[in-house]
Amino acid sequence: MPYLTTTPTLEVSGDAVKPGTKLKFGEQAIIPFYSRYAKGVVGLTVTVESVKAPDADIDGLPLKDEDKAKLRGKNFFFVHEKLTNVDGTNLAEVTAPLLTAKTKSGGWPGSLLGMGKIDVTGCEDQNFAPKDFSVKGAVFESCRLHFGVASDPIASLAYTTQPYESADSRSVTWRNK
Repeated sequence: MPYLTTTPTLEVSGDAVKPGTKLKFGEQAIIPFYSRYAKGVVGLTVTVESVKAPDADIDGLPLKDEDKAKLRGKNFFFVHEKLTNVDGTNLAEVTAPLLTAKTKSGGWPGSLLGMGKIDVTGCEDQNFAPKDFSVKGAVFESCRLHFGVASDPIASLAYTTQPYESADSRSVTWRNK
């Protein structure tokens, strides 16, 4: 399987959602996407689940004891991403998109990015698509762990990767209502 030798330019065309599109959690957006092998489109659906952070899961995280203490009594926010291969492009081993999360108050939830593999009950760290994510209709699901207080949950998630941008008018955003 030959690799792409340059980063492809992704464009909004066909069924791809336009920059500035707003969706509800659970609704699918068609977005341009690429892997090491090819460029194509995926259907991206995101949902958020909030659960009280169990002490046993906190104890299993690769953190210092004082950082674990700060998580006790907080909530885990599981950002579930479901990618569907829309056009049969070889998207084997792609990384799940990193979405920009904002809380109800307009702030950012805590995250453990760069901490290695993070698995907790209900949110397994599966951020790379399997090798068979190369056929039309194939589905790849991932989960990213965030944390915060139950009274200030994640209220929106934004996809800001090319051809979209970080400005609200240029991103694809999911909201809880």
